[in-house]
Amino acid sequence: MSELPYRRLLAWQRAHALAHEVLDLAESEPFARRPWFRDQVARAALSVSANIAEGSGRHSRREFASHVAIARGSLFELDSALLLARERGWLEHERGRELQSAIQELSAILSGLGQSLRDS
Repeated sequence: MSELPYRRLLAWQRAHALAHEVLDLAESEPFARRPWFRDQVARAALSVSANIAEGSGRHSRREFASHVAIARGSLFELDSALLLARERGWLEHERGRELQSAIQELSAILSGLGQSLRDS
């Protein structure tokens, strides 16, 4: 079976890697003790890569661009939650900075992808 096209997208690859990191974090003790928060963070992280994948399978660039925008919104939701976790002491400061850096990089990638889809 051949690889599905969305898996070749840098945006999806980075979002997928970020989801792995966040899911590992969600299984850690501070998050495990707060299942309501853990579930919200996990859903936001999974939504980023899922929306990129879904959008790439749509029939128009406009629909794809819309899903990229949704993915970026989920990414911002994730960032907001992780900031709160850092401020509450549930996430080590350095680990939070690493994740924030990955989120900022992915945000820029998604912005560029969305713009290229809208321009063509």
